Amino acid sequence: MMRLRTLAVVVVLATTAAIAAPAIGSDGTRTYEVTITNLTDGQPLSPPVAVTHSKKAPLFDVGGFASAAIEAIAEDGNQAVAVDGLTASQDVFDLVFDVVDVGEPLTPSGTEAAGFDDTVTFEITARHGDRFSLASMLICTNDGFTGTDRVKLPRHGTKTYQLAAYDAGTEDNTEMSEDIVDPCSGLGPVALAGDPNGNEVDAVDTSPMRRISHHAGVNGSVGDLLDAHDWDDEPIAMLTITRTD
Repeated sequence: MMRLRTLAVVVVLATTAAIAAPAIGSDGTRTYEVTITNLTDGQPLSPPVAVTHSKKAPLFDVGGFASAAIEAIAEDGNQAVAVDGLTASQDVFDLVFDVVDVGEPLTPSGTEAAGFDDTVTFEITARHGDRFSLASMLICTNDGFTGTDRVKLPRHGTKTYQLAAYDAGTEDNTEMSEDIVDPCSGLGPVALAGDPNGNEVDAVDTSPMRRISHHAGVNGSVGDLLDAHDWDDEPIAMLTITRTD
């Protein structure tokens, strides 16, 4: 049975101790501790959505079109559409097992703002053969996001993944303050001129929609975003998954 949970941020120290092969839970499930660390200096990340699911049920595909769930995350940092859709998928097709709405944003690397910082840790469960996916908005972009789709969970011990930056292809990259969500100013490296002024998403929707692609980065000279919001290189974030049961 899928369990939907919203968790507060917990910062933990990584361990290098040897981990014995864990036992399977009495209900056939496995338990994992997941840590996400923001590696960028200029991009806060929206509250991530994480899911364990069948490998037949992608959260997103690079080169494919963004779902409504990915569009909502990439344009607004709104994880509710993804959570609702994943829950419905579990109810109808039994493709989704566990969904975690992390509920906390990540600040740029090495910073704290509004009681948040650059690392979040949470727990998720899975069945044998399930994969792990995750998505989070690059807050100081029009429709940028980071995440991973259908990666393998560790049979025991720890797996580490590096997360890239993607452009959802659903909004023109105007880099204008009125087209960027206001938390960019609150959590990002610098405030944008004109904030708070909302987010005029519909006014800059791409037509026709473009396919998901790797993000080219922030231009910094065409709108209100600055070079400070850009990232020099990938990865955008580090994902660490440890089996703990």
